[in-house]
Amino acid sequence: MPKPTFENMTTWTERVGRAGLRGFTDEQNHFWLEQNPAKNTKWAKLARAGHAVAWEFANAGGAYTGRLLIDGQIYTASEATKKFLPTKKTTKS
Repeated sequence: MPKPTFENMTTWTERVGRAGLRGFTDEQNHFWLEQNPAKNTKWAKLARAGHAVAWEFANAGGAYTGRLLIDGQIYTASEATKKFLPTKKTTKS
């Protein structure tokens, strides 16, 4: 079994909650939790589309830090929204 690495969520071995979502504690003791693809959110839809999405918390059971891991890269929520969830342009008539 490969050693768990931060960038590759498929190597994360810790399982959390009833849904069995993957979790990872990094070197700064921040806890990262996989996005539940069964949820009805824009981020779950992104996960269902094949992207690896995780949320950062200050520690296990701690507060959300405002950062996400998507496909091995860290983004703020704003950055991730702009890159992965583009708004639809409306045309003026």
